[in-house]
Formats: sequence, structure tokens, C-alpha cells
Amino acid sequence: MLLLIIVSVLLGAIGQILVKIGAQHLELSFTWTNLWPSLIAIMKNIPVMSGLLLYGLSFIIWVKVLTKTELSYAYPFVSIGYLFILIVSYFFFKEHFTLSRVMGTILIVLGVIFVSRS
Repeated sequence: MLLLIIVSVLLGAIGQILVKIGAQHLELSFTWTNLWPSLIAIMKNIPVMSGLLLYGLSFIIWVKVLTKTELSYAYPFVSIGYLFILIVSYFFFKEHFTLSRVMGTILIVLGVIFVSRS
């Protein structure tokens, strides 16, 4: 079941990365006059829609996980996505992060390790 948890988390994180890639090419306005054109632009954006598809797949796997695992055990693993996103954002999007962001992420991962041992 641990493998399914990790696959679900990684698919969700990759979905988020794809949404970020697609969002960089969108100009959105959610005023009443621009709502539909903005929604259509989102639906035509292949990275965004691919990210949404991965979110959906992640959700389906997550539901399967929850049929066999306690939520209090499985849910902390979602934070592994934070580490994955932090690393990808640094290398792929050239985002900078602070020592406090790195330390916070390390503490989250350590928490997951403690939870997974119980």
C-alpha cells in the first residue's frame, strides 16, 4: 500500500508542476465578461489539462489507498510532495528558496518518517 501512497502523491505533485507550466502561458480574468474566455483558455491549455488528468488519477489511487489504510497513517505522506515540488521548482523553474523553507521541508519529511514507523 505504501507504493500506491507514494504514486498518488507523486502524480499529484507532477500534476501541480504541469499546471504551473501551463499557467505561465495564460492571461486570465474572472470578471463576468471574461469568465468564459478564461475558462476556455484553461481548457485549451495542454499542460494544465494534463495536470488535471494526473490529479484525477492521483485521486482515484488515493481512494483505493483509503479503502485499505488508515487516513492518519496515509495523509502525512502527502507532504512528500512538498519535498518533490521544492526540488523541481529549484531546478526546473529556477525558483529560489530560503534556509527556513528548506529546514521546514526537512522537518515535514522527518515527521513522515516518524508517522510511517508507527
